[in-house]
Formats: sequence, C-alpha cells, structure tokens
Amino acid sequence: MAWLSFISVFTLSLISFSSSILAQQSYVGKGTTDCDNNNLTSVLGYACNGVNASCQAFLIFRSEPPYNDVSSISDLLGSDPSQLAQINSVDETATFETKKEVIVPVNCSCSGEFSQANTSYVVQHGDTYLLIANNTFEGLSTCQALRSQRTSLTTNIYTGTKLTVPLRCACPTKNQSDVGVKYLMSYLVASGDYVSSISVRFGVDTGMTLEANELSEQNPNIYPFTTLLIPLQNLPSSSQTIVPPPPPPPSPPPPTAVSSPSKSLKKTWVYVVVGVVAGSALVLLFGSVIFFKFFRKTRKKTDPIAISESFEACEKPLKEEQHEFLESISSIAQSLKVYKFEELQSATDNFSPNCRIKGSVYRGTIKGDLAAIKKMDGEVSNEIALLNKINHFNVIRLSGICFNDGHWYLVHEYAVNGPLTDWIYNNNDDSRFLVWMQRIQIALDVATGLNYLHSYTSPPYVHKDIKSGNVLLDSDFRAKIANFGLARSAEGQEGQFALTRHIIGTRGYMAPEYLENGLVSTKLDVYAFGVLMLEMLTGKEVAALYEGENMHLPDVLVAVLHEGDGKEKLRNFIDPSLSGNYPLELAIVMIRLIDSCLKKSPASRPDMVEIVQALSRTLTTSVAWELSNNVSGYQNSTQHPKVKPTCLTETESIVYNRLIPMRSSNSTKMASPSFFSVFTLSLICCFSLILAQQSYLGLGTADCYNNNYTTVLGYTCNGVNTTCQTYLIFRSESPYNNVSSISDLLASDPSQLAQINSVTETATFDTNKEVIVPVNCSCSGNYSQTNTSYVVKNGDYPLWIANNTFQGLSTCQALLNQNPSVSATNLNPGTSITVPLRCACPTKAQSDAGVKYLMSYLVAYGDTVSAISGRFGVDTERTLEANELSEQDTINPFTTLLIPLQNPPSSSQTIKTWVYVIVGVAAGVVLLLFFGYVIFVKFFRKTKKKNDQIAVSESFKPLEKPLKVEEHEFFESISSMAQSVKVYKFEELQSATDNFSPSCLIKGSVYRGTIKGDLAAIKKMDGNVSNEIALLSKINHFNVIRLSGICFNDGHWYLVHEYAVNGSLSDWIYYNNNDRRFLVWTQRIQIALDVATGLNYLHIHVSPSYIHKDMKSNNVLLDGDFRAKIANFDQARSAEGQEGQFALTRHIVGTKGYMAPEYLENGLISTKLDVYAFGVLMLEIFTGKEVAALYGGESIHLSEVLAAVLHEDDGKEKLGDFIDPSLDGNYPPELAIFMIRLIDSCLTKAPAGRPDMDEIVQSLSRILASSQAWESSNNGAG
Repeated sequence: MAWLSFISVFTLSLISFSSSILAQQSYVGKGTTDCDNNNLTSVLGYACNGVNASCQAFLIFRSEPPYNDVSSISDLLGSDPSQLAQINSVDETATFETKKEVIVPVNCSCSGEFSQANTSYVVQHGDTYLLIANNTFEGLSTCQALRSQRTSLTTNIYTGTKLTVPLRCACPTKNQSDVGVKYLMSYLVASGDYVSSISVRFGVDTGMTLEANELSEQNPNIYPFTTLLIPLQNLPSSSQTIVPPPPPPPSPPPPTAVSSPSKSLKKTWVYVVVGVVAGSALVLLFGSVIFFKFFRKTRKKTDPIAISESFEACEKPLKEEQHEFLESISSIAQSLKVYKFEELQSATDNFSPNCRIKGSVYRGTIKGDLAAIKKMDGEVSNEIALLNKINHFNVIRLSGICFNDGHWYLVHEYAVNGPLTDWIYNNNDDSRFLVWMQRIQIALDVATGLNYLHSYTSPPYVHKDIKSGNVLLDSDFRAKIANFGLARSAEGQEGQFALTRHIIGTRGYMAPEYLENGLVSTKLDVYAFGVLMLEMLTGKEVAALYEGENMHLPDVLVAVLHEGDGKEKLRNFIDPSLSGNYPLELAIVMIRLIDSCLKKSPASRPDMVEIVQALSRTLTTSVAWELSNNVSGYQNSTQHPKVKPTCLTETESIVYNRLIPMRSSNSTKMASPSFFSVFTLSLICCFSLILAQQSYLGLGTADCYNNNYTTVLGYTCNGVNTTCQTYLIFRSESPYNNVSSISDLLASDPSQLAQINSVTETATFDTNKEVIVPVNCSCSGNYSQTNTSYVVKNGDYPLWIANNTFQGLSTCQALLNQNPSVSATNLNPGTSITVPLRCACPTKAQSDAGVKYLMSYLVAYGDTVSAISGRFGVDTERTLEANELSEQDTINPFTTLLIPLQNPPSSSQTIKTWVYVIVGVAAGVVLLLFFGYVIFVKFFRKTKKKNDQIAVSESFKPLEKPLKVEEHEFFESISSMAQSVKVYKFEELQSATDNFSPSCLIKGSVYRGTIKGDLAAIKKMDGNVSNEIALLSKINHFNVIRLSGICFNDGHWYLVHEYAVNGSLSDWIYYNNNDRRFLVWTQRIQIALDVATGLNYLHIHVSPSYIHKDMKSNNVLLDGDFRAKIANFDQARSAEGQEGQFALTRHIVGTKGYMAPEYLENGLISTKLDVYAFGVLMLEIFTGKEVAALYGGESIHLSEVLAAVLHEDDGKEKLGDFIDPSLDGNYPPELAIFMIRLIDSCLTKAPAGRPDMDEIVQSLSRILASSQAWESSNNGAG
C-alpha cells in the first residue's frame, strides 16, 4: 500500500527472503521474529567474551523517516551526533537519503552475560515488542532482549511507556585483539548479501568474519533481518557504505535467495540491470513507433519529444463521423449523462461571451444548478474514463459529456472561485487574496485528493500535471484537482517506475527523473505538489523562482533553512502580501515539508499520506494561531462572567464557520478526529471570555515568541514547602487513554492514578474523560513544576507538543526555556526533551486556611470559576484568590486554573452532572418533537395505520416495499441515478445467466453471469433498492463492491456487480473443518484491514459521508486474491452533519448481534455503529464462531467475552481456547493479544470510547506488517 512506510515494507521484503543467504549465525535467524522463542540465548545479545568489558563499537542503520538525519538517528540509537556526523563525512544538520546505510558509533559494554549498547524508547501508539525491535530498530535489537530488560515479562506495553532498548554489539576477544582487530561492527544482513561480499566492502578477510560469528564455510547460512559482526582493524568509512557490484558467490545460492532483491537496498548493480531492461524497452518502443508511423500510417517522418512553454496534448483525433467517436467510447458514455448539444446551448445562452469563464470554459445553468462546460478538441477519452471511475471531494466531478461537430464538451461541477492561479499571482487585487490559513487548507485539500488517487483507487493514478492552473476553488475556498488529460494508471508502480519517451507537462513542475529519463511514478505528483506549495507560500510563479538555468529548486530554500539569519530571510521569502500575518515557526515547518517534496531522488520524497498528516497538524495549529491573533483584547463584565456566544469577530466567525465544519461535511480531516486536535480549534476559537483565571496568560499560549509574561514559564515558587503532592486534570484521548500511558506521559505513579480515579491499573478511559493525575511538584529555579520526558515524533514542534499532546499543561515558552538546544522551528524526531508541567504548592496563607493541595485544572469552553469551584467543593472566592483574580477578570480556554483543595480530589468530581442534565433535557425535547411529527404524519396525513411498531427480528429485513406502479414510473423515480450506471436489457441478463439457470445460482437470489466475456454477480431483488443504487453509483473504492449496472423487469430489480470469486466471508470463517475453506492468520488480518479501509473511505473520504449500518460477515465478499469488498448497501444512510453527534431513528433495522447498544436501546445513529459491528466481525474472524455463539448469556455484553483473555493472569493459556482452533496455534500470540485489545476498543459500550476507522486502519496496517514478517520467518528455510 502506498502509505506504508519503508520500515514496514522493510520487515516484509527482507523477511520474505528468509531463504538462506551465505554466512551468518543461522541459530539466531528464525528466533528474531518470534517473541516466544527463548530456546536460543543468542537472541538476548552477544556473549561477554571481549578482552575489555567496554569498548567503542559500530552499528549499521538504514536511514528512513522519521529517523533520517544525524540528530534523530543519534537520539534513537544513543550515539554522539558529532561523532556520527564525522564518521559519515557529513555535517551535524545533514539529512540522509532514504535507505542510505549510516555508520553509528556507540559505546558497548557488558550487562550481565551480554554485551549491549543501551538506548531508551517511548512506546508509540500501535507498537509491539516485535515492531519496535524489527521495524523501528531494524533488527539491531530483538523482541526477547527488549522483554528481558523489563521486570515483568508481560505482553502488555502501553503507549507512552519508556523502554530500555539493548542494541546488539560486542567487543573484540583476546584472539581478535592479538591479530589487530580493534572494533566489531554490527551489520544488518539484507537480501542478496553474502559473507564474502560484506567482508570485501569493509576490507576484512572472509575467514575472519566467519570466525567472528562462529560460522564455517560448510555452514555459511545467514538470514536477512539479523546482525553479522564485522571485525575491523581500522575505523569504518562512509565510502564503505556505498555498495559495489557483488562478486561471484563462492557457491551457487539457493534459488529463492536470488529472487528479486529488496527494494530497500541501494545497490549499483540494480541500476545496471535497470539500465539493460530500460534500454531494451526503449529499443522496442522506438521500433514499435517506427513500425506504426512509417509502415502503417506513413503520415509523419519523426515523433519528437514535445516540450514547450505551455505543454498541450499534441495529438488530435482523425476526422470521423460523430457516431464513430461515440461508439469508440460507448462503455464510458453509458455511465455518464450524455447531453444533447441543444441542452448546452440553452445552458450557456448559445455559448455567449458573457458566460465565458476563461479560455474555452463556459458557465452554464442546467436544471437550476451552475456547471462549468469545457469545450475541447483532441483525445479526451483518457480524462473521461478516469473521472468516471473516481469519486472524492477534492477531485473535480464530471457530470456529463457531449460531442458535436468535431468538438467535445465536458460538463463539470462549478468551482465558484476559479483556478488557484487567480488568487496567488494577483495579490495587488485586494479582492483576490488568500490568508495564511486558507493557503494551508488548500494545500491539504490538494494533498488529500492526490493521496486518494495514489492509494485508494483501483488502479491508482498519477495526475502528471499538478499545477496552480489545475486546482479549482469552490465557494468555501476548498480545492478540487482538475484536468486529467495527462493522467495515467500507476498500477504495479509501487516503489518502481514506468518509462515514457513522450515528455508532456508544464515547465517548472516536472520532476528531474521525468525530464531527464522519462521515469513515471507517483513521486512525480509529489514533486509538482512541492512546487505548488512553494508558489502558494511565496506568491510567485514557478518561473520567477528559478535564478539560473541549472538551478535546482531546493537551492532556493537553502538560505531560509540552513543559514544563521534564516528567520530574517524568511520574511523576504514569504508572500509580502501576507504582511507578516503568519506564524513564523509554522512557516519554517512548511518550508521543510516543501524541501522534502523537492528532493532530487524520488525515493527521498515523502508519500502523499505522510504529507497529508503533516499538513493536517499544520492547519490545526494555524487555526489556533489565527484565532488567538484575532481576539479583540480583554472584555470585562460586571456580571459573573461566562463565555459570550457573540464573542467572535467577523473575521473569526468566517474562519470558524468555514474551517470547523469541514471535518463533518467533507472528506478531509483536520489532523484527526481526536478530541485534542479539535480541542485546540474549538477552545482557542472562542478565546471568548470565561470568568476568572490569570487572563494575562491566555493570549501567550499560542505564540512561542510571546515572552512578555513570566507566567508562561510556570507558577512562581511561593509555597510554604518547596515540594508537595499536587494534581493535574488531563482529558483522556488516544493514544493517552489508559492508566499506563497517561501515567507514563505525565510522570505519575500508575497505582496512585488508578486509585484516585477509582479504576484498576489496566483500565482504559472513555474519550474526553477527565482524569485526575497525582504528581510531585517541586521548585526549579523561580518556578514550581513537575518534569516529565517526551520523545519527539515526526511532525512535532513545541507549540503542538505543549498545546495538543500535553493539552496546555505546559507552554511553548516553558519547553524552550527548559530545553535550550531546541528551537521553536527546528525539532528533530527522536529527540528526548524535558517537559515542565504547570503545578504549584500551597502558600503559607493557604495552608493556614486548611488548603493541602493545589490542582491544575484545564479550562474548557463553557467553564466559569463558580461552576469549577462548585464541582470540587471549593469556595469561589478562594479559587479567585489562588489565581490572583477578581470577579471582573477573565479566563480563557486552553489555560490552567489552580483549584485550592482541602482534601484529595475524587473521581466523582470529574463528572459534570449539569452536562447530563442538559443532554437529557435536549434529548427529551428532540424525542418529543420527533414523536409529535410521527403522530401528525401517521394520523392526520396518511391515516392508514393505527400503530407503527418498531420491528426487530432474527433476520431484519426492510419492512416497506414500493407501491406497485408501471415500469416507466420506477425508471422516472431514479432517472438521476440510472444515468450514472449501465441500464441492461432483461434479455442481456437472461443470456448472461443461461436464462437464470439453477446451475448459475450462487446463493439465495444471486446468480453468476458472463457479460462480454467478464464474470458478474447478478442479484435479483424486490422492494425499494434506490438507496443502494444511489450510493454505489456515487462512490469508488477498491474495498467497496462495484455496481456496474441495473435492470428492472416484471416488478423485480436486478443489480449487476463485480464478481467476487471466493464468495462471502461467512463461507470461510464458519466452515473450517473443510480444508478448502480455511483462512490462515495473515489472510484474516488482511481481510480485516480491507474492510476497515473501505469503511474509512465511506466515513471520511466521500462527500457526503456514509454509514453502512449492516456490517456483517455475509456482507463482506472475497475476490480471487482474498481481498475483501464491502457489499449490500440497502440500509446505508448519509452521515453528513453527524461528526461527533447522533441522528435519531425509531425504525430499528439490522442483524442481531452486530447492532450497537445505543442503536438498539435508543435508535441513535453515528459512524460508531459501523465501528461496533466491525468489532463483532473481527471477533468472528479470529474465533471462527458466529456472533450468536459468542454470547454466553442474554444480557452479556460482548466485551465481557474478552475479559478472560485480557485481564486474567492465565490469559495467554486461555488465548489458545479463544482463537479459532482450526488455526492450530499457527499465529503469533503477541499479535493475537494486540488484535483482541483492538476488538475490545471497538466494542466499548460508550460510542465516544470507540476508535475512529482511520485509527483502526493504522493499527491493522502495523499488525499486518508484523504478521507477514512472522509468517515469512516461520516458512523460511532453516
């Protein structure tokens, strides 16, 4: 998948070649990917047998984001950055190319029986021991060694846990020292390596390497993903990490070892092979061109490469009759609206100049809706075919076509604000101006659209002509990618290139490898997108950015990124029309992102999924920055103040109304649906005045350069004691949503945290739950604080860490003050920083009044000092006094308020009872109105039924059938839908199914048919199917079953779908006694991931978004490769406007066992219904039992079924009874536990406590990578 990082693929591609490669300690090979294999002591490390107990040693690490520069690699592996830079012949600010072998100097020493170099690592969301050892540390540690460093050998590790990671190293023995060996280097074996080739590279005798690893020429087997010790007499050199062509092996390696080499190795001989293949391909290509041009057409003598200032398609169709053109694209036209030319003439007032937008594009009105009608000559079938296949909010929608008098007319959705070029090059026009945040949003929109094309469509596509003129803006300045005339399929190009000699594009946007060698991959779009972002930030056309003929665009960025006065130069670099109205640190973040997109080497450019993540975070923080900048000062109130609903300025209202709703109404998520990403926006956006906290701090938290207030650094040391017990309030949010992860993040004792919150130490909190965190507070200089450590993640910067990760319990300024080596704009992934948390100890006056504790409470929108004080049983005056406030002062969301307590806080005080009262009242009013409406409709307008009972049965079927009318009335009712799918004649379906012969019956009323040589599934249906047709005609995704056509005959509907060879999932998970119907572990994980990916698309990538509402094993179909497709959308409904909220229904329809409690009990509908049903589906997949068999009692909740495995001491033993016995134990127990935890989170009774589908997709992707590594290791030759 395009969005899997190199490291994940690294696990798969190297382990998959577990076939023997000559010469390493084979006794470790298989043990490294099985956490439960403790039969080999060597998996714990190299034995302490060196002449010295400690020594200088070296590791080989392959660079990969986020660990791809000197700082991040040295932090990860516990190395000195200056030494690492020196030995690799680079400076300390250098970034390595992806997959570059980096020499890492470390201090190796004996620890018990084993030599090791220790480093620390903070567990990330979704990590396992296996992932940490084999992916993050690339095999330089092992799963078993990681476990051995912990006091408990539990399989449970939690996000935020700090681990000690022992890296595999060794010191020379006496024998080695006697022959001149000074250093041992731990080299990570890769596919295609031999002991001889590795030894030659580092100038070592092969016999010495064999001996160093206790190997012999008779037993020279080594395995990828394991370490080989290289005995060195001299320091290693960076020149030795450039891999030369391999020498002939001493003996022929096994056949599997010479199969296609790993994509992760950068070997020059690969380029030789590529050169030979490419040369051959080009010869064949030119030969074909010459043959067709000279011998078959004889129209042209040459076929030159065409590059001009404005590159246009050069070929035009031959002049033929209209019907021949339409016939040539009949398959395309049948799925689009084909307009009559007269309709378009009417829409555009006969193509009046008054309707012309630009060039040959006209504005028209068709049935009351605006449309853009583009007149084109030449070959357009490619663009029509592609736009007909895809659907995404950020891709321009093609609604119809027309052909008349030799011209094509394409009818698109209308983008009110025109192309992006009109807005970034015309900044002298005040009416054509984009603020900082609009530019970031547009960049995110384009990135999201490209990510869809690269990763979510089947086949994936490369746009090949991304530029500002091909980005259109709607009325809300949301971006749509347009003009797909040059686009081509990227199928089969994952990590590789296709070749072309016809170079077409726009000057300045074309990547070097395309211009120079005609290489085509998705990284072309990444490069062009970098240029596009550069134009948006500078306000200059790409041509104006080049200062010389041979200049490379990244050179333009050097002065800003790497020179001492970069910040000063930044102001001259960014579009001057912004007048400095942008956050400096975020501008630097954006330029770094642009720089990564413009790397000369395609492999060094990020994938679009990584760019989307980075831009989401930048947008989130930009919104907070802009709204804090627009706050109109302090507003005093003579009344007891609270948040004023009219607090937003006009500018803020525009920003808030446009940006906050986009997550729910459109495909793009702003960072993530997590509470705190939105928390930054929703709270800061109303810096509106809330009564009573240090208001002088409020405006300072969103600006790293605001040092006017000393309070931003912490509370003053004025307590009667220099240290004390204190408390913080933290709102639970994944990945910090359980006792372990929160206590690790905030340096709290987990047993104390569990006790004060009245939960167990293994408990997981509901999302947004207020958690009381006990900490030890002490004076540090002038300020009280409690320190914790944090390891920087990819995309982090101080403002994000303080305000999002730590939710305002620290500040950007305090972080910078505590970590002098860190800057607000330059923070490398893997860096460990100290985070000072805001706390205080009671003063003497407070102690005299009985105050024993001060609690740091995070102010939220809607809070008042009186309400907060009342919740915690504190007098309002005392709270005001504790914060040096008066009743006239104001408090701001996203800041801390000190609560003076005489007793320890209680978990009951974190429940806002008034919230439940309001919710209850609101729900009552809504239900009353709803039922009133139903009664009115039923009794006064229809009067046909006396009762309308809620129907729930064993197999829930739609209860209503359409009225019996003539066929033409049916077609008229869904005419708008039918126009976008093929309408078959009944005779065509009869022919396809041998007149619906029983021999063609698949199951129920589904038949297998053959239409024009292709298999299809034809489903005969009664009742109202318009909902399913409407939905499937709008969406396109590899993991959603494709509807290719419909038919209506004699009162029955026939839906024609793509054919899923392996039938429904239910056929494979309930019949495991049949050997032919059996799914191995990795197949089950892949199927779960496929379903999750499809649901994620429905929930957030289409507009409007949808809820399936009937996820179950029967509705998951499997193709020939056992890839899953979601089917049966008759119950699906739009989820538009339901982000974070519910719709109500009284018509409960679904399948027993899969329906979520809130739906069954109260008729509440949200995307979390699908999450719950997906949890049930995963439970069936991994237990091999139908949902009905999983319930142990009528009132049992499914999550209770998992409790025995997750929370009891003998859980691992019970795991064997729990997992499908037909697997016969062939699964990794650690990953099985991880899967059960994921299922448990999906089955949480509270909808808010369930993860979103995008989080599930991320978790399953990691589990799949590890599972494939485990399986390949188990299947590899010994």
